[in-house]
Amino acid sequence: MHVSGVAVFLVLIIGQGTADCPDGFVKHDTSCYLFSILRVSWIQAMKLCSVYGGELATIESREEEAFLETYLHHTWTTYNQTDGIWLGGTDLLVENEWIWAVSKEPITEYIRWAPGEPNSINNPGEDCLDFLPHKNFLWNDENCGKLLNFVCERSLLEGYVPPSILG
Repeated sequence: MHVSGVAVFLVLIIGQGTADCPDGFVKHDTSCYLFSILRVSWIQAMKLCSVYGGELATIESREEEAFLETYLHHTWTTYNQTDGIWLGGTDLLVENEWIWAVSKEPITEYIRWAPGEPNSINNPGEDCLDFLPHKNFLWNDENCGKLLNFVCERSLLEGYVPPSILG
């Protein structure tokens, strides 16, 4: 009898994990997002998102970006908030060929670069993607070592396991 109670408890936990977001995450569509006020490099942000079971956010539609912008406009204060916020895009592997780091998919479907960006051709080392609250959340290529806040994303789709980072 005691064993069945444990089995039911485990099923509830597993079932709940696929339908709801973990504590600290915010649900939108089929994803959960974690908005971190930590200031870390892009690589550190990638690792931290992986620890949380996700990846640095990938923005694949205007609707997704609008959700992120609205959330940040209404909930973030200036406490520890950086001007740029790390996303999961990079051109570290091939200069000026921007990809979503975890999926390795080219960033071509939805793009929202700020005017004059990406400009790492003139500023070596700007190989990581952030978006800029002071520029209406337009995208920017930034030095990967800069310490910024970040947004993690994890899928609500059942059975989803995030791929390894750049590997």
